[in-house]
Amino acid sequence: MGCSAKCKGCSTAIFVGDWLAGIKPPSDAPPLVEVRFKSNRRELFWTDLDPPLASGEWVVVSEVIRRSAESPAQIGRGYDIGLVHLTGHLAESRRRSLRQTVPSAQKTLRRPTPEELSHLMELRLREPQILIEIRQMVEELGLGPTHQMKVTDVEFYGDGRSLICYFTAEGRVDFRELVRLIADRYKVRPDLRQIAPREESARVGGIGACGRELCCATWIQTPLTINTEMARYQGLAINSAKILGLCGKLKCCISYELDVYKEIIQRIPKVKSIYTEEGEWRFLRTELLLERMWFEKVGEGGQVCLLASAVQEILEKNARGEKPPTIEPYTVKFPDLPTRI
Repeated sequence: MGCSAKCKGCSTAIFVGDWLAGIKPPSDAPPLVEVRFKSNRRELFWTDLDPPLASGEWVVVSEVIRRSAESPAQIGRGYDIGLVHLTGHLAESRRRSLRQTVPSAQKTLRRPTPEELSHLMELRLREPQILIEIRQMVEELGLGPTHQMKVTDVEFYGDGRSLICYFTAEGRVDFRELVRLIADRYKVRPDLRQIAPREESARVGGIGACGRELCCATWIQTPLTINTEMARYQGLAINSAKILGLCGKLKCCISYELDVYKEIIQRIPKVKSIYTEEGEWRFLRTELLLERMWFEKVGEGGQVCLLASAVQEILEKNARGEKPPTIEPYTVKFPDLPTRI
């Protein structure tokens, strides 16, 4: 049986097939689709097109103006063009997870014509040069030195009449003169949006330390809130640059396994020492994922490794005034590794 993936070869290192491509929603699916635009900008739309839209199709939608993921959507006078990303029950699941209310006017309009798609591609080709020119305008107006303003990306709407300019800055910026210059030069409605460092990384994209494309530029739709407490739960060094992402903030992946660590910590007994008839064993460290605890014999220095459940058993005996004869039956036995000569 041949492979149905639309690729030119097999390489799991650089290619991930889109298993949703071409799949149309069942007849009883909600009339909802998620449309992806440039970078990771996505919006949900109601649809009544016939035949139903499938993942991977181009579609013309109403213009949606949303300042941030949490702000309400405003329907503009123009239109936009994007790729259908999710349909039916999957799109409805996305809506519930985001807790978004989709206005009735926020809907798909039609499938684009070849001329509209060609015009969209022409707009995308113009954007890199426009980005350079707008950055020059920022420097000429002195917004760079005074407010640390940096224009990250520009994006045309599908109709070419509106231009979004994403920028980062320290504090609020008076960019009224910049808006006037952009409108006069490019004959568009400028929409300047200030974004956070995490959103900047999502717009620019890149490769993370794991060797894969950044999560924020692919599947994370809303920026996550990561704090140092999450890193402490996992025993990570707070002052290490290894836990910082390309945005300069704590990596989003710190939150992925946090619930697992919290669950394990509940099973790890809090202890300073345990006692056997051999003497006192002082606690040294914990291997959380393996649920193992290391102890040192006070006065002798020998170290042993015990499962957390074994430590709990010894603690219960100590609480009753009992001491095991020896710690040996409770220790983890490591195999003798062969020595290479």
